[in-house]
Amino acid sequence: MSEFKVNENLIITLNEGIFGLWNLETGEQYEIFDRSYLDRIFELNESIGMPYTSKPEDEILIEAGILLIGKKAEQHQKIQNLNGPWGWDLVSKIFHLGSKHNFPNDLAITEENKETGYVSFCESIAESAPNLDIEREGELVELPRWDSNAIDSYSLKKALWERITSRNFNGEPVPLEIVSNILFSTFGKIHGDSHKKNLAERGVLTVGYRRSSPSAGCLQATEAYLIALNVSNLERGIYHYRSHQHVLTKLDSEINADLSQILCHQSFAVDASFLIVMSSRFDKLWWKYPHSRAYRSALMDVGHLSQTFNLVATAHNLNTWLTGYFIDDLLNKLIKIDGFKEHSLFVLAGGHGLQDPLSPGVVKLLKQ
Repeated sequence: MSEFKVNENLIITLNEGIFGLWNLETGEQYEIFDRSYLDRIFELNESIGMPYTSKPEDEILIEAGILLIGKKAEQHQKIQNLNGPWGWDLVSKIFHLGSKHNFPNDLAITEENKETGYVSFCESIAESAPNLDIEREGELVELPRWDSNAIDSYSLKKALWERITSRNFNGEPVPLEIVSNILFSTFGKIHGDSHKKNLAERGVLTVGYRRSSPSAGCLQATEAYLIALNVSNLERGIYHYRSHQHVLTKLDSEINADLSQILCHQSFAVDASFLIVMSSRFDKLWWKYPHSRAYRSALMDVGHLSQTFNLVATAHNLNTWLTGYFIDDLLNKLIKIDGFKEHSLFVLAGGHGLQDPLSPGVVKLLKQ
């Protein structure tokens, strides 16, 4: 009698009327064309610990790494025992395994120049490049010209050492000039078209542009939405920042939502002078990176931009705070995005107040 085990690192999918099975350990996907295979997986799972009896479906299930027999079952169980339980929910485990790169076949490239395949791929998708310069409809609001004085006079070491996540804002206004500097330094097209021109001189067509932070594929998939709560010389409201033009598009003059509720009752944030919602245009990434691993790139992009924001805002003597804890659908609705091709990922805040990681509400509770 051979020991057997059903690989639990798999998911069943239904897409466009087709049932599929994804082996998350190998990254391989299969179409389920016969219900008997689903029935057999269910039967095997119900029979764990009982003597193994072979059935016709098993040959394909073994080949797909779904049914593990003998030494493979023992090895799989040994690895599970060593790893212990997964600490988050199953959705996070699916993301972790599903976004891994599991195909070593590309390590066996025989060309002398190993980048030949990459160049060929880029050439094959060039004509279908999406528009990277996002322009939302609405009234345009001109921003003050970027002024580098604050950054020039503030050392990198000082910004790094003085940066602090603060949860104590006093609601005082921040000048539009400072907000403009922060937007341009963090999200702006700071090099103009020099990046594209320099590469064009070398025979390379590039579709992206450079910001002060790295971006996957130079696609700049992250969009910035300014929620102006108390910014001098700027009407309270919601705006989209056009990175390539350094202007704002007014999306709404009213903030008809409970920001505290949207931010999961992190109520201290509404006393900031402004918030910046960072979304990701997944459709930009889909074009060049049509695989789940690229979701990691979207997350890393907002991480890079967050730290740049923190350092620039600190150089302007502002307190900063950031969060990924919010009600996704409500925040997407607030900044008028679909939540599918474009989705909110992170929120930044800036303003005046005490440099205190504890919010006034927490301080009050500690004093009781």
